[in-house]
Amino acid sequence: MKYLLIPAILILTLTARAERTIPLTPEAQENIGKITAEIPEDWKKLGYVKPTASTDIKHSLLGIGGETLCRDFANFDEYKDYLEPLGAKRIRLQSGWAKTEKEQGVYDFGWLDHIIDESIKRGVEPWLEYSYGNPIYPGAGGVGLGQGMPSSEEGLAAWDRYVTEATKRYADKVYYYEVWNEADHGGNFNRRTHGDLTGDEWLKYPRLYIRTAEIIRKYDPDAYIVALAIAGVGRQQTVQVFFDYLKEQGKLHLVDAISIHGYPQNPDNDQEHVKRLRAFMDMYAPWVHIWQGETGAPSRFQESLALRNLDWSELSQAKWNTRRALSYVGRGIPFSMFQISDMNYKQSNYTLMNTKGLLHMNEDLTIKRARLAYFSYQNLCSLFNSKLIPMGEADIESGYKTLSAYRFYDPVEGRSSYVFWDNRGKPNEEYTRTNIRISLENFRILNPVYVDLVSGAVYALPEEHVERYNATAILRDIPVWDGPVMITDASLVPLLTE
Repeated sequence: MKYLLIPAILILTLTARAERTIPLTPEAQENIGKITAEIPEDWKKLGYVKPTASTDIKHSLLGIGGETLCRDFANFDEYKDYLEPLGAKRIRLQSGWAKTEKEQGVYDFGWLDHIIDESIKRGVEPWLEYSYGNPIYPGAGGVGLGQGMPSSEEGLAAWDRYVTEATKRYADKVYYYEVWNEADHGGNFNRRTHGDLTGDEWLKYPRLYIRTAEIIRKYDPDAYIVALAIAGVGRQQTVQVFFDYLKEQGKLHLVDAISIHGYPQNPDNDQEHVKRLRAFMDMYAPWVHIWQGETGAPSRFQESLALRNLDWSELSQAKWNTRRALSYVGRGIPFSMFQISDMNYKQSNYTLMNTKGLLHMNEDLTIKRARLAYFSYQNLCSLFNSKLIPMGEADIESGYKTLSAYRFYDPVEGRSSYVFWDNRGKPNEEYTRTNIRISLENFRILNPVYVDLVSGAVYALPEEHVERYNATAILRDIPVWDGPVMITDASLVPLLTE
């Protein structure tokens, strides 16, 4: 990991900024009020999860998306002051070759310098993706998703020069790199050969990856490089061709991680694909990590893009996002939420606003307000960072058959925390809960609290609901819904009292 030298005056600025919070909006307050109304009246509410600024978090698996800035679908300066209070530790950025080199051989990195520097000031590490082509060169690919990779001799040579200039420029500021966004997207391949594992079309990306990764490592030997960024988590053919080719070329050492995307209606539904992918990669390169690099739910009905033609609200968006994040983080997989603000796609092939943002954006790219999903993700960032180690799926005995559960471990005090929710389908628009009985082994929680992770409300767990039998505890009448809740020790929850 690289460490930047920060002037003393900047440290003072960061300290002052870390005290700032984003106030709850009336819309979020209304939702939170309806959520907390479903908790038993005799449960003592202690307060809410206190946000932890990104500058106060050492390490975290939770990141945030800042994609599409290269195509001006959003405005970084409009949302930059929401970054630090959110608490996410990485921001995924697309480097924007076509935005940087508008005239052959002339590079203007000013726009990207600003974004990277401002992110670092706010304690958020840039994750820089080299992606999308540049039409000023013949055969250099297009500027958007699925519009082709550089393939001509001239286009590839121009790509190499661009990657060289960018890596040399940011080697002291960027640690995480990624090569191309959703290379498995249909538009990047000849569809007639897309199913042919021996077709030369399949090798476009592995070849581009090798030449790009070698440039990155030449000018930034410590770089952490992420490959694939696949749209379809279940498309193992794409992964197989990639690793077969890199193994044949003796280049597997160029891969530190692969990233996956995916937008299932039920946010829990692709974990079997992830397990199979992990087993497959263990045969090739067991050191390679899996990252969840792009995923998120809309806040309202959309006729196109991922998770289209479904009913969504700011409540179901927040439930979906928190479940999705914890199903990865609970397994120790780095996660990036797509994304911090809405995106105005109206100047692209699509003719709508993509409402997957944690922030509600106006059509002129200004920010209107923070959604409930912003505050819900803020709760996760505050709780699930280097203080808690993810231990995978939890061994919880319960008669409730549709329960997802994960355990986290506090290495300082030796205590476990448990997160669980009803996983039976796409999150609904209801606030109601079901009371269940659960049995937990190795229950070393001295001061148990119940945390609703969507609203952030924290309650003391009444003693009459906890029966202890040596290291086992039976918890009775615990409210469960299709959003995540947490049982933990009060000492592990930074608390904002009312």
